[in-house]
Amino acid sequence: MLTTWIVVGGILIFLELVVPGMVLGFIGTSALLVALFIWLGWIDTWVGSLTCWFVLSLTLLVGLRGLFQRLVGGDIDRQSTDEDLDAYGTIVDVVETITAKKPGRIRYRDATWSAICYDHTIEAGSKAMLAYRDNLVWIVESAQDFDDPEVI
Repeated sequence: MLTTWIVVGGILIFLELVVPGMVLGFIGTSALLVALFIWLGWIDTWVGSLTCWFVLSLTLLVGLRGLFQRLVGGDIDRQSTDEDLDAYGTIVDVVETITAKKPGRIRYRDATWSAICYDHTIEAGSKAMLAYRDNLVWIVESAQDFDDPEVI
């Protein structure tokens, strides 16, 4: 029984190097602690050893995992998941003439979308810039306004 717990603990701690997450290491450590308790004579049955392993695993996971994650850290890459936010300012092709009174169509990401421009008319074949989206209608501005350096 002692050898089993030592082997299982060692394998789990080694697997922590392969599958990071600070879980297998604590479970393996608790297996090694159970092996220590068996060696000291505090535990002498499989039921007792499994119960001790379960309690130790939960205690180490709940008590120390947060602390170790703060100390060890990791690679965190936070990016925007708002596709509309990433789309703002994108220059798109105008497929159908856009006016303030009648929405037209633009081509954005290989699909056509309904679009409207409140300032003026944007003719088909010209370029527009995405300003924001209101439900399924893109609000656009003429891209020519931003070609002139004095406008910006």
